[in-house]
Amino acid sequence: MRSLALLRMGWLLLAMGLTPLGSAVALVETPVTAPAVEPRAIEGNPDATLERGQEFERRHNWASAIQVYRDAMTKWPSRTDFKLRLRLADMHHRLVRRYQDGSFRTILLKLPREKAFDLFDEMIERIESHYVDAVALEPLIRRGFDNLEVALRDPNFSFLEMNAPNRDPERVTWLRDQLRARRERLTVLDRESARDQVANACNLAYQALGMGAAPVVLEFVYGCADALPDDYTAYLTPDKLDDMFATIDGNFVGLGVELKTDDEGLKLVGVIRGGPAAEAGLKQGDRIVAISGLSVKGLGLDDAAGRLQGAAGTFVDLSVLRPDSSQKNFRLERRQIEVESIGKAEIIESSSGVGYIQLTGFQKSSTVELDRAMAKLIRKGMRYLVLDLRGNPGGLLNISVEIADRFVDQGVIVSTRGRAPGQTQVYRAKPDKPYAMPMSVLVDHDSASASEILAGALQELGRADVIGDRSYGKGSVQSIFELHSAPAGLKLTTAKFYSPLNRAYSEQGVTPNIKSVVVAKPAADAKAEASIQEFGDPATDGVLGLAIQHARRQLTAIR
Repeated sequence: MRSLALLRMGWLLLAMGLTPLGSAVALVETPVTAPAVEPRAIEGNPDATLERGQEFERRHNWASAIQVYRDAMTKWPSRTDFKLRLRLADMHHRLVRRYQDGSFRTILLKLPREKAFDLFDEMIERIESHYVDAVALEPLIRRGFDNLEVALRDPNFSFLEMNAPNRDPERVTWLRDQLRARRERLTVLDRESARDQVANACNLAYQALGMGAAPVVLEFVYGCADALPDDYTAYLTPDKLDDMFATIDGNFVGLGVELKTDDEGLKLVGVIRGGPAAEAGLKQGDRIVAISGLSVKGLGLDDAAGRLQGAAGTFVDLSVLRPDSSQKNFRLERRQIEVESIGKAEIIESSSGVGYIQLTGFQKSSTVELDRAMAKLIRKGMRYLVLDLRGNPGGLLNISVEIADRFVDQGVIVSTRGRAPGQTQVYRAKPDKPYAMPMSVLVDHDSASASEILAGALQELGRADVIGDRSYGKGSVQSIFELHSAPAGLKLTTAKFYSPLNRAYSEQGVTPNIKSVVVAKPAADAKAEASIQEFGDPATDGVLGLAIQHARRQLTAIR
C-alpha cells in the first residue's frame, strides 16, 4: 500500500465515521485548511491588508494569502473583495497541490480519454445519488470552467508545462476566451448535458494546444467536488486514498512525525511515540530543512512530504534545525508504525484516585486501547476518570459510539440523517455499562466530529460534565467511495448527525458545563517553541487542574 511518510500533518485533521454504505467508508471530518506559513497579522486598514494579501499572491505564496483573507473576512465581513481574493487564492493553492501529488501526475494525468470520462461520470453519479442534499449540476460544471481558467493562467505554469509544453501564448489566450464565452452562456440540465460541456472543453483544448482529455476532465472532476456547498467533500488521488485508509487502520509506513510548513522548512508539531523519528531523538519544535541533501525551503507540504515517502526498510537523510539554532543530521529508516490513540493514561492524583486518559483519535484499535487503559487505572485505584478529548479531531463513528456505550446503558448516543440508503440511523446504548465511576470530559475548539459525538452523548445523557471551551461544531458525515474508473476515491458529505436531544452539532458544537478561562500569553511566549502545548500535566495544564478540583467536589459529595 502506498502511504505518505506522514500521518495527521498539521494542515490535515481527519475525523472519520463508519456507516454501512456497501463499499464506501463514511466519515465525519474537520475541514482541510491551508497552512499558515507566515505569522498572522491583520492591519487596522482593510486596504493595506488587501495589498498585503495580494503581495503574497504575487509571490505565489497562496497559503499565506489565504490566511490573510480569512482573517480579514472575520474582521471586515462586509468587504466582498476579501471573499473574492480568498476564492482565487484557494483555487491556485488547490491546483499547486494537485500537481505536487505524484500519483496525480503519474496515474491520473495519464488516463486515456474514455477512462477520464468514466471517472467524471462516476463522480456525477455519486454526487446525485449520495450527497446529503440535492444539488444542481450547473454550479459544479461552472466551477470546472473556473478551474481551467486558473490553470491556464497559473503563474507557476505547472498545468501548461506538463500538458502543453510547446504551447503558443496566442493559442492559450484564444482558448481562454473560448472557454470564458462558453461559461457565460452555460446551461446544464442533466448529467448528459454536463458531460457534453466537458467534452466541448476537451475539444477546444485539443484544437488550441493539442492537449489530451485527462488534464481537462480532471479540472472538472475537482471542480465538482470543490463546488459542493460544504468544506469536507474532496476528490482523493490514489496516494491520498491510501493515506486515508492507513489513518483509519492506525498504521502506516513512515517516520512517525506530524508536520506543517513554516519559513524555515518543515516544522515538527508532533513526534509519534515508538516511531523512527522519536527513537532518533527528534522532538516537537525541530525543523527539517533538507531531505537527502536537498533544501525543502519554499516547497509545498505535499511536495516536501513526497521526498519523505518510501518503502519500508529504506532510509532517508534529514538535516534538522533545532530550536537553539544548532543543526544536526539524522539517517532514519522508514518502517511500519502502529499509531496509538491513547496518548496518556495515568493516575494524576493518587490521594483521591483521579485517573486521566488522553484520547487523541478514534481509529479501529481505540476501544481496545481504552479498555486496556481503564483496566490498568482501575487496578491502580482509580475512582474518578478525566477523559481528555482536547485537540482530538475525531475518528471512526462506530468507535465513538462503542466508547460512549462503555459509559452509558440507555438512551440515544447519536443519530444520522441523509438521502442515501443506510445514511439515516439511530445509535442507541446497550443495557450493560462496564464503567460506572464518575467522570468528566475535557474539550476545546479543536475537539471535533467524533469527539463531539462522544462528549455530547455523555453530557446530554447526564453521564459526565464537560469542561473546557466550546468544541469545533462539526455536524456532517463524509463517506469514502473507492471509484471503479480509476484507482482513486471520493470523500463525499452524505449525512448530518445529531445529539441525543436531537440537537445539530453544526456551528454549535458542545458547550461545556464548566467553561475554562484562557489567559492570553505574552507575545514573546506565543512565539516561543515551548508554546506547543502538551496536555496532561496538572502543574501546567490549567483546564486539567480545574477538572481535578471538580473531581474532588464530586467525590466528596458521593461520600
